[in-house]
Amino acid sequence: MKQFLLPLASLSVLVAALGACGADDGDGGTDAGSDGLASVELTEDLGCGYGFAVSDKAERALLSVHHNAGPGTIERTVSLPDPAWDAQVLVGTHLAANWCNDLIEEPQAEVDETWEIVEGTLEFVGEIPATGDSPADQPVRAELTGVVAQSPDGERVELGDLSLTNGAWGFFAG
Repeated sequence: MKQFLLPLASLSVLVAALGACGADDGDGGTDAGSDGLASVELTEDLGCGYGFAVSDKAERALLSVHHNAGPGTIERTVSLPDPAWDAQVLVGTHLAANWCNDLIEEPQAEVDETWEIVEGTLEFVGEIPATGDSPADQPVRAELTGVVAQSPDGERVELGDLSLTNGAWGFFAG
């Protein structure tokens, strides 16, 4: 993988491909209601970039928290929402498809709905990574606690606490 900073437009597409959850509605779609979103198990860590992404095994929900500010030091604890971080839950299908990959193959991620993270605390565990020229030489870990997501129509759901790992901090497809 080559290392480089993504342009802002590419970062927005990357974040949109991350997403979060829902329950199967029986026809292969996603039920993004609060019951569906709250019951999803986000267990599949996806490494890449300056942040974290985790999806469910079915790739119908994806939560992403990514640093969007310039190079520099990151605080150990971040209260979300924070202007230096993009934090969302995507709902759709194949949300982890082509994750951090510059070879686009089928299927591609399809986002049905985006829920914004409106409450939560991100706390790094161990060494705090930096953004800029050097990728981390080991996995970066963090705890995300008290997470609340809000749908476009204002519905809120508590997602609980998550342990996050990015095994490729600072690397980008290219």
